[in-house]
Amino acid sequence: MGASENRDTFSLFKRIAKETMAPPPDLTVSEWADSYRRLSSESSAEPGQWRTDRAPYQREILDSITDPNYEDIVIMASAQVGKSEIVLNAVGYHIDFDPAPILIIQPTEQKAKDFSKERLAPMLRDSPALRNKVADSKSRDGGNTTLQKSFPGGYVALGGANAPSGLASRPIRILLADEIDRFPVSAGSEGDPLDLAEKRTNNFYNRKKIKVSTPTNKGSSRIEAEFNLSTKEYYHLPCPSCGVYQPLKWAQISFESECHACRECGAIHNEYEWKDQKGKWVAEQPDSSIRGFHLNELLSPWRKWKEIIAAFKKAKIKGPEAMKVWVNTSLGESWEEEGEQLDDTDLFNRREVYESDIPEDVKILTAAVDVQDDRFEIEVIGWGAGKESWGIEYHQIYGDLKQQKVWDELDEYLSRTWEKEDGRKFGIACTCMDSGGHFTHEVYKFTRPREARRIYAIKGKSVQQGEYVPLIAGYSRVKPSKTLLVNLGVNDGKSRVMSNLQLTNFGPNYCHFPNGRGYGPKYFEGLTAERLETRYTKGVPHQVWKKVRARNEPLDLRVYNTAALEILNPNLEKEYVLPPPKKRRKKRRTASKGVQ
Repeated sequence: MGASENRDTFSLFKRIAKETMAPPPDLTVSEWADSYRRLSSESSAEPGQWRTDRAPYQREILDSITDPNYEDIVIMASAQVGKSEIVLNAVGYHIDFDPAPILIIQPTEQKAKDFSKERLAPMLRDSPALRNKVADSKSRDGGNTTLQKSFPGGYVALGGANAPSGLASRPIRILLADEIDRFPVSAGSEGDPLDLAEKRTNNFYNRKKIKVSTPTNKGSSRIEAEFNLSTKEYYHLPCPSCGVYQPLKWAQISFESECHACRECGAIHNEYEWKDQKGKWVAEQPDSSIRGFHLNELLSPWRKWKEIIAAFKKAKIKGPEAMKVWVNTSLGESWEEEGEQLDDTDLFNRREVYESDIPEDVKILTAAVDVQDDRFEIEVIGWGAGKESWGIEYHQIYGDLKQQKVWDELDEYLSRTWEKEDGRKFGIACTCMDSGGHFTHEVYKFTRPREARRIYAIKGKSVQQGEYVPLIAGYSRVKPSKTLLVNLGVNDGKSRVMSNLQLTNFGPNYCHFPNGRGYGPKYFEGLTAERLETRYTKGVPHQVWKKVRARNEPLDLRVYNTAALEILNPNLEKEYVLPPPKKRRKKRRTASKGVQ
């Protein structure tokens, strides 16, 4: 081989080596997503190639993930703005382009499994750049399970903030903490789950900690506390008329025209004119070492302003609980709970005289039973349109709960009927009975054969401090009796009841009380026996209901009745009246054979 041939061969090898061994192009997360991310049909209304320009406010957020100047990224956001997609794009980028050990934390282990199956797995399947890098979970590769996905150079681990075992083992470089306002104060006895997870990043100089959530209550919102320490950036759009940059504010939305007014010149423009402008992020605290972004639904390309306005009007009619959800999920802002104790005398003084057993606007009845050592405390409530409620009767049955007689009296009471002025009869459509005291097995024995009458055993679900649990927190069959047990998030129930009691105008969620029928001063003292307070556990704020009086059975019974209504989920425009009793047909007497 001559010298020229050697040079040609060397040049060929050099070119091949350069092409095959060169580092990948320097991409940001948004550039990677625009090139390689595919949206899945089961998790997106717009399946196909990802386009950051569809929601341009996401570009800066995505690219901050690769900004070496910031270790912590905070995203306080409403619903419908694509915050889960930001998390997924960060995962996809690091699997494909910058391999690293990654941890995704959800509020519970079950939610982590759901996220893995419903969001992460479809992205891995439908994005060609990722498909061959993560083994199929159906294969024999032990590196891919629901809660762990291995790939060359790293892995994705998923865990629940309520499961300490998944938060304190291997080191991780990329932490993605999702819906942190739903995290408990402590992961078991191990401490703050967010703090545990952050400590796992200490071994990496190039670590990233990304915290995402819709806010909840002011004073105990984790994401709001993190955001307040950050650069506090809001997405500004220029006014189509005067060009002044400003964030979209709910206070500047006109309900009639469905437009947004400019804060500078006052010009009115519709959402398409505003969203057609090129926006930018503006920081209120630019010197902070934490990058923080706030998003609300007014920016969303998937949510129209007329829909947001309609949701606001509906929430306003429904009352404080619905308004809280709207403020959290539409504006991406925290809700300030009323911490003051309700005045029992004010509630006592607003009692009314009913013309009959049941007021005319009542559509359905529920009942609740609290089991004490020497008595049953029972409340029957009538419900009308918009969940307006009427106390029907507060009743007590005293006796020895070890004897059958008192249980028979309870059964007889729950079987009785109440009448409207014209004689229409109503029975109890659903009863929730507390099983958490000293007579658990007796309650199971009572409710099991009466489930056909919708008499159910209930129990407050044990939760870790700060953990959010919905009012209906799940169903189970207890062994060996196979009794249906309904688990309740009593804190959520108390928040609903207290919000409704603060209403002063008749209508949705308003609470009426009769004069008499067991609704004396003691009842209202028990109904207002708790108040919401903010506590701190190892520096983490959380809200708890604190008893200010010894007896709180009326409050508990209101919560159980609210749960009974939610279990039924009836159409409250319809009246659930009992059908009239069937007339017994008289048997026709016939003569015996052989008798004339």
